[in-house]
Amino acid sequence: MLQITNGAAALLTELRNGQDVPDTYGVRVFPEATQPGEVTIGLGFTEAPAEGDQVTEKDGLKVFVAPELVAPLEDAAIDVAQEDGASRLVFRPQDQEVPPA
Repeated sequence: MLQITNGAAALLTELRNGQDVPDTYGVRVFPEATQPGEVTIGLGFTEAPAEGDQVTEKDGLKVFVAPELVAPLEDAAIDVAQEDGASRLVFRPQDQEVPPA
């Protein structure tokens, strides 16, 4: 199951609050087509999971994973990395820590 670190949960909660999104909303992880034949992972705040989404929670933040991404991300974690003084979300293997920048 996709995991989320404490740091990523805190950053996403901060982003949600900064956008005046209700505390009851979670973050959905979904496939997003950017160009023909190319798919990336999208993140967005939503009130409830879509049908078939896998649901998990970390530090009060609900995470909904689209069914198409459950298997590909089962050994992954959402984490925070520092780059040029800014925080960004990254996906990494669950057993690997992101080194500080």
